[in-house]
Amino acid sequence: MGIPRGSARLLIEEAKQRPFSGTVLQLGRSSVYFGERQLRSWAAAQGLELRGGVASRPSHDPRLAAQGCTSDETLFELLGFERVESGDISEWEGADHIFDLNRPVPEALHGRFDAIFETGTIVQIFDLPRVLANLHAMLRVGGRVIHCAVPSNNHMDLGFYMLCPTFFADFYAANGWRIECHYLCEYYAYWQGARLHSDRWRIYDYTPGCLDALSYGRYGGAQAATFLVATKLESSTGDVTPQLGQYRAAWQDYQDPGASVESAGQQARSVRRDGARARLERWLQRPGLAPVARPLKRIAEAVRRRILPRPMPPLRHRF
Repeated sequence: MGIPRGSARLLIEEAKQRPFSGTVLQLGRSSVYFGERQLRSWAAAQGLELRGGVASRPSHDPRLAAQGCTSDETLFELLGFERVESGDISEWEGADHIFDLNRPVPEALHGRFDAIFETGTIVQIFDLPRVLANLHAMLRVGGRVIHCAVPSNNHMDLGFYMLCPTFFADFYAANGWRIECHYLCEYYAYWQGARLHSDRWRIYDYTPGCLDALSYGRYGGAQAATFLVATKLESSTGDVTPQLGQYRAAWQDYQDPGASVESAGQQARSVRRDGARARLERWLQRPGLAPVARPLKRIAEAVRRRILPRPMPPLRHRF
């Protein structure tokens, strides 16, 4: 898996907000798609002082090394870690630890790491609940898990899954972790010479429910990924099965209708809007209107998806 510009800028932001130290475990060796000079330029622009005394090493991938790309060890040491380790299912890329995340990791790795970094590795592992339990087991209390650019939209067959942001929000909330930041990243990426390039990333603040209006076909053709940092607390767990947040909210509204945060005016407008939509749907379903209604509905849906602006969450960065 890899670390392009947008991921690096988000890691710099995290290092500035909550400085890194100790030992980081990568899930797989990370290919870095930029050089040390670029990293130093971005760090200066974001006000982060990089760690001194770090050896400059080229990428472990000869194709990237030939293009001046730096190594994963150099990157993470410059960001503040004293030790950089990696784990993988094979020795192919020279990982420090060999294990299968579909199975419980060795007890020798429990509570060993100050941070665990993965950039979409988990979508290529079938047993996601076991993966998340292993992350919990390997982190020290106070350690951070960093899910960096995990595929969420338009990454067909890149792995077994594409994970919506709510997957992470619901899991870490149910298991009592502290979520430090949660972003939805949008970009158009392409490969050239074994190196990943993209336009400027658009980084949106994610909060549960902020994408509800885009759930059915309205998101568009951009690639999107999730960036989340969560801290393991003394009381955190790794094996509680979450329930989908939108259904928890719906069930709460059903149990306590008065708990809705909508004002009386908003509720009245919602009732009128929903009633008008239902009446229109019933009218269009009349048998004699079917030949006309279907094309009209297709046209209306095309206009809604392609012309009307998407109700996106707040834009935090453009990296």
